[in-house]
Amino acid sequence: MTQIFSSMLVAYSWIAAAFLVSFLFLIGRFYEVRFGQRSYYELFLIPLGLFVVAAVWDAFLVNIYTGNPLLDFVDALGPNLLILLGGLVLIILCYSLHRTMMGGRG
Repeated sequence: MTQIFSSMLVAYSWIAAAFLVSFLFLIGRFYEVRFGQRSYYELFLIPLGLFVVAAVWDAFLVNIYTGNPLLDFVDALGPNLLILLGGLVLIILCYSLHRTMMGGRG
């Protein structure tokens, strides 16, 4: 029972994070459509996809093999690498969108 609750909690938190990344996608799309300046908003789907795969892997598949939900986040190398890669790509994309929206200033 605890394992199911833990998996649901992990999945819920990653759904909230995916919701926030999708807002960045929509902001970039709005800026490109409204102002006609290329913002590469489609690239925000890359970290979104990486976060979703890492969430499913972390929440459901890792719990099956380790059996200890408290150690899953620390021991699972695969989901952690996907989260790291998704976070780095997201930082670069956010900075690029910021520079685009500010006209190269800041």
